[in-house]
Amino acid sequence: MGKQYRTFEIYLVHVDQDKCDGCEECLKFCSVDVFDFSSKAYPVRPNNCLGCGTCVAVCKSKAIIITEI
Repeated sequence: MGKQYRTFEIYLVHVDQDKCDGCEECLKFCSVDVFDFSSKAYPVRPNNCLGCGTCVAVCKSKAIIITEI
């Protein structure tokens, strides 16, 4: 039997601060606690991101971009 390797995806999470309206929906729906909030959302724990896209889907202002790297 050959060796099996586990693959890991890494995602870059970006919040466009000019578009973010401060609704906090990304904080409410992110199951892995990527975001924190001051007056706008910030991806303070981007290494937690699973790439599920929930934050992108709930962001009405289209301020969040997730890129697989």
